[in-house]
Amino acid sequence: MRIDGALSRRVAKKLVLLLNEERMGLTKRELAVVAETHQYGYTVWIKKAEGGFWRAEIHLGDKDRVYEIDTTRGVPKGWRQLSDAIIFVQENCKHPKDVFVEVGEWVLTKKE
Repeated sequence: MRIDGALSRRVAKKLVLLLNEERMGLTKRELAVVAETHQYGYTVWIKKAEGGFWRAEIHLGDKDRVYEIDTTRGVPKGWRQLSDAIIFVQENCKHPKDVFVEVGEWVLTKKE
């Protein structure tokens, strides 16, 4: 996926603004920019949240900044089925450093 320069600059500006907010989230479009500009520099965690939904988190950089995946309306995106969350991560998180799935006390990781 190629991202044009103007879009990258707009998303980068929004990412800077997100750093100053308490709860940080990324839309699918912003996630594409992070995946392209931080190849092998971010980690993905899939965890079960309250209400039975699965949520994905992006851990970025040495300071381990955590971003949730948001819908276009700005609310955290959740999946009822773990397989749907995994498919989303596979399709949208290209070249992560690591991917972890937290299931109760277990932590599973992707195979190299």
